[in-house]
Amino acid sequence: CGLVQLLHPVPAEELRPRYDWITYKEPEGHLDRLADVLKSLPELGPDSVFAGVSFKDDSLLARMRDHGFRRTWRIHPRDDLDIREANAGVETIQDRLTETSAESMVARRGRADVVIARHILEHAQNMSGFLGALSSLLQSEGYLVVEVPDCLRALESRDYATLWEEHIAYFTPETFQRGLKAAHFDLVRYEGYPYPFENSLVAIVKFTPDSAVLPMETDSLNQEKTRGLWFASGLSERKTQVRKALAEYRRNDARIAMFGAGHMACTFINILGLKDLIDIVIDDNPARQRLYMPGSRLPIGPSSELCGEGMNLCLMSLSPESEDKVIAANREFIGRGGVFKSIVPASRYAFRV
Repeated sequence: CGLVQLLHPVPAEELRPRYDWITYKEPEGHLDRLADVLKSLPELGPDSVFAGVSFKDDSLLARMRDHGFRRTWRIHPRDDLDIREANAGVETIQDRLTETSAESMVARRGRADVVIARHILEHAQNMSGFLGALSSLLQSEGYLVVEVPDCLRALESRDYATLWEEHIAYFTPETFQRGLKAAHFDLVRYEGYPYPFENSLVAIVKFTPDSAVLPMETDSLNQEKTRGLWFASGLSERKTQVRKALAEYRRNDARIAMFGAGHMACTFINILGLKDLIDIVIDDNPARQRLYMPGSRLPIGPSSELCGEGMNLCLMSLSPESEDKVIAANREFIGRGGVFKSIVPASRYAFRV
């Protein structure tokens, strides 16, 4: 099908966060425009019901209420899906939201005219079953709004930090639209919202169970497969290049830090095998300090550690809006000869090898 996927997903119970301070932030700069699109959809009126799947949908539901759609609800993990585990998030919702649990929800809440599912489809370990559950929440002519991250740029730049054990599927615009068609959803509207590192893809679709599913065009399928295989084949070379470049920085007992103790840093260090070349991971969230990174067991400390003896390179695993803030807040490190570089190829501070 051309869609890059994990072959062996991690069980949902193993992905559940151990700490209540772990948070997730999705891009929201486009939501005002998306809300304007949704309010103009045919057949919707003040009494139309909007439903959300997870906490990631709250901000868009709030915008729809501001537009006069007062009838909104969102799946409640405990009441609707019997999720009682502490700190459970989308990794558990995708596991518990089935066609059976959806029908049980409908019996209590009724069907929705619009169901919103932002940044959860890429987590779905049974994608067809998950999409089937979402369709069960809809009126027969209802709209499903799905948003996923666009991995096209990451695949084309061999950005291996984009891989994450919580994401099963790595969509491109082609495979996203094609995947929805394969699940018998007809496209009403498609939007791609640009962001510096990773675009957001949004599809508004209707469920059409009797629609024919045609195979992807050969040229498109070959292009997707070629890109995915090219991404996979470059890992060994990229690992060698990055290790060589970091080893150069470590000459004369120089030290290297990674800024940001999130999944990007964790993936980058582990997949490229860099734990012996990085001394510390920096994070100014007090809850993370004095803990250790998964896999590499590297210690996590505050940004004051950047001014320690011999520290001369800090790799950033941050959002674009955070990069300039971190650099501006650590002028002393720069004044001592320190250099900031980003592990994200699309960044203007990208670490080139």
